[in-house]
Amino acid sequence: MLVQSSLSDVLKAREELYSRTNWTDPTSQLQNRVKGEELSRYFVLSESEIIGIKETIRLHVSTTPYYLSLSSPDDPNCPIRKMIVPRSEEAVLSSEESADPLDEERLSPVRGLTHMYPNRVLLFSNHSCSVYCRHCMRGRKVSSSEERMEKGDLEKAFDYIRNHPEIEDVVISGGDPLNLADVRLEWILSELNSIPHVKICRLGTRNPVTLPFRITESLCKIIETYNNDKLSIFCNTQFNHPKECTKESKEAILRLLKAGVSVGNQSVLLKGINDEEETMLTLHKKLLEMRVRAYYLYDPELIPGSRGFRTPLARGIEIVEYMRGKIGGMGIPQFVNDLPGGGGKITIAPNWYLGYNPKTRQHVFRSAVTKKIHLSFEPIDSNKESYYPVLSEKELETLGL
Repeated sequence: MLVQSSLSDVLKAREELYSRTNWTDPTSQLQNRVKGEELSRYFVLSESEIIGIKETIRLHVSTTPYYLSLSSPDDPNCPIRKMIVPRSEEAVLSSEESADPLDEERLSPVRGLTHMYPNRVLLFSNHSCSVYCRHCMRGRKVSSSEERMEKGDLEKAFDYIRNHPEIEDVVISGGDPLNLADVRLEWILSELNSIPHVKICRLGTRNPVTLPFRITESLCKIIETYNNDKLSIFCNTQFNHPKECTKESKEAILRLLKAGVSVGNQSVLLKGINDEEETMLTLHKKLLEMRVRAYYLYDPELIPGSRGFRTPLARGIEIVEYMRGKIGGMGIPQFVNDLPGGGGKITIAPNWYLGYNPKTRQHVFRSAVTKKIHLSFEPIDSNKESYYPVLSEKELETLGL
């Protein structure tokens, strides 16, 4: 039963939680995670949050004390808090929503493996995360003990990969693969390293954000061992807001970089959290300072109870357009939509290219910096003119040409 707490009680409870947690010990952080109805001890809950906690149709609730410390105890509009605490929208299943919008189960030849693209697969390594983010697109599996990947399940996945020489790239996801014990993660990496045609391994983890202390020297040593001339290991993480870019997170990133691992960021565009231009620009400036390169900005998936996070598609386009010219290119993410039904990712970009004028053999562009019109010529011997959208005389006139 949820019991509302006063702000003074909440602050006292937080202080007690932090004091009993061995702050830099990842095991202690996980042992002291805040779950479900315990949230009322650490937040002055709004009515929407009370409904969300009681009636959520999504995954379980859990947050590390570290990540909790980044949130406001009394402001329900705090961006970190919105990723921790369910709200009333999370109790509503909309007609357009699906538990598996990307058809991952249909594209799963063996348990825990998704084979959508010809040369790469996604390995669901485990069902556990340090924080169960409310926007998680894999909520049907994450936090459910029924989705636990046993060693036998993983062995069948490795057998499938061995028997499909076209597979060159394996994404290890979950859950969070870095929530696995060192010995299990080392075994997974050693198995991939032993498969001759696997050249790339990508670790998908949010622990640099939610539990940076998990990025230990021993973990990095394991990763460095298998990040060799045969297997190239990359890491993609998910920072969604500037408040997540802490000293602790930067130290975790630097440890990964010293192990030779390139780190990229995959943000999710989330309503009321990071859907303002300056918020996203500030986030990616901070990420570059942490030596993290921008990779993707995801349009949220149509998952159950997600209406409170989804934005118009135009928001992502507008944000990327705003960022161009204000930060280096390696700090600007590709805005992508992972198409429902297993269609894969597509990039969606601002319309910098306006079209082609066959009469003058000129391409017409709009500058991202000045917003002015610029022209560039097609080669005289080109046989690709039919490829380009033609600008009518009226459209050219509208553009002042």
